[in-house]
Amino acid sequence: MPDEGVLLGAGRSGIVYRVRDREGRTVARKTFESGPVTRLVQYLFLGAPNPYAWSEDAVQCALFRRRILAPLVRHWFGDGLRVAAAWSQDWNEQRLAYQLHTEFIGGVAPTLHHPMNRRGAREVNELLAVMGSLQERLIESGFVGLAWQAGLGNPVALANFLRLPDENGARRWAWIDLESGVPALFPLSLRAFAFYIRQSWQRGRALFDDVDTGVLSEYLGAREAELAASLGPESMEELRGDVEALRLHQNAWKATSRTESSVTYQLKKRRITEDEARFYGQHPFRWLVHEAGRMAREGVHEVGRRTVAGWRLLRGLPYRKLFRAVVGFLCSQEFRRKLAQQLVARRIDSWQRRKQLLNEEAAKLRAHLESEESCAYLTDFGVHVAIKPFVKGVEFLVFPTLFSLGVIDEGTLYLAILAGGCLARTLYTAGRLVQSFLTRRELPWVALAVGAIPIVGNLAYPLQIVYSSTEEDDILAQFILYDGCSAIGRKIPMYGGRDTLTEHVFNHLPDRIVRGRRGPRDDSAGFPA
Repeated sequence: MPDEGVLLGAGRSGIVYRVRDREGRTVARKTFESGPVTRLVQYLFLGAPNPYAWSEDAVQCALFRRRILAPLVRHWFGDGLRVAAAWSQDWNEQRLAYQLHTEFIGGVAPTLHHPMNRRGAREVNELLAVMGSLQERLIESGFVGLAWQAGLGNPVALANFLRLPDENGARRWAWIDLESGVPALFPLSLRAFAFYIRQSWQRGRALFDDVDTGVLSEYLGAREAELAASLGPESMEELRGDVEALRLHQNAWKATSRTESSVTYQLKKRRITEDEARFYGQHPFRWLVHEAGRMAREGVHEVGRRTVAGWRLLRGLPYRKLFRAVVGFLCSQEFRRKLAQQLVARRIDSWQRRKQLLNEEAAKLRAHLESEESCAYLTDFGVHVAIKPFVKGVEFLVFPTLFSLGVIDEGTLYLAILAGGCLARTLYTAGRLVQSFLTRRELPWVALAVGAIPIVGNLAYPLQIVYSSTEEDDILAQFILYDGCSAIGRKIPMYGGRDTLTEHVFNHLPDRIVRGRRGPRDDSAGFPA
């Protein structure tokens, strides 16, 4: 396989690499692929996985939509927002999927909050305002399906935009991802849900990046003089040609039946022959039977593959090293302290790689990490995180085994699985509370209370540190709080992920706690409400 270039990211619709094209330009190459869950959603609503991966008409629509929107967005927003223009598309023989070559834009995602940076709220609020204006213009001009990728009811869409270097104090943004991974049927807003349902009903299909080319042509015609003055007569002529090309390709793409879509997808993936494709195209019911059998076989194969992989992993584990680590963890305070430092150091490295921490900010956090004054509670935080794999093993192996042997009843099994982590954290912290009482030290009441709460319980000791500290040297604990809450946002099914609005909302949850202990900070943007 040829060099893929530098990986820029992977989303629900594809994988993006930075490469150089034949003309020597740096481009972002998006190869259309989807993960298992996304493919299932696509199959249910569209009849086949990601249409951009197998339909040339679909990928041509992606090309022409960007060619049309690049000048329109420039006309609407000036230098405040730009579209990553598409230059070409072709077939990736190694991945058996179509790919799009687009303009590479070297921006950064909106900033997350952390102890040394409170500007993230302003950035997110400014971007949300731009996205709201963009949604209105898209709907007005006929790009109804693109409102999803612009964020209408879709918190994941925040990751489709990058912040560019500011000019003259004005924030600038780039819209880099215009192709959806799933149909616009799962918005978080009731207004958006009503809009998408109405649009889908009118078209008789799930809304998936649809453009009303009739409305778009009328929009361009009604503003021809204004657009010609802004973009130039030649651009207007190109726009009209691109709109007509978009109409032809979209009509061909959307006219494809569910059976045709499914058969063509399997043909492009070389799982069936041309003769089989023609046969199944004429016998839809036979194709349904064929697909049901294929999915059943793939399901069995996947279970077997994962079982074998799990067995090989167990066989390859360094048990002696693990045993020494367990003994060290149980017997050595120094071992636990170093483990906690390693865990936090990895999180600092992760934020730095994401460009959410400047080099000097990361260095300051590492200095606190290595300092003796960082906080004794940091070790306890490491214990809470480190015991999690052991607790999960007990929850999902030991207790089900006890239930199958009749030692415990069904209610006890459910309670153990639901509350196992909370119970383990509570027992540990209760022991630490007794130890602190006997040595006349501060009692970790906050950690005890928070540790009993599901999901957020691992943040118990960072919260204890913030509560207990009266100095400005608790930035490490604050960072752990912000990172832990951000991680919850990334793990929310469907609506979570890196750089999404969901991650930012959870990232801002510790603000009130930190402000309450340290007084007001520079966070006047007030996000989230």
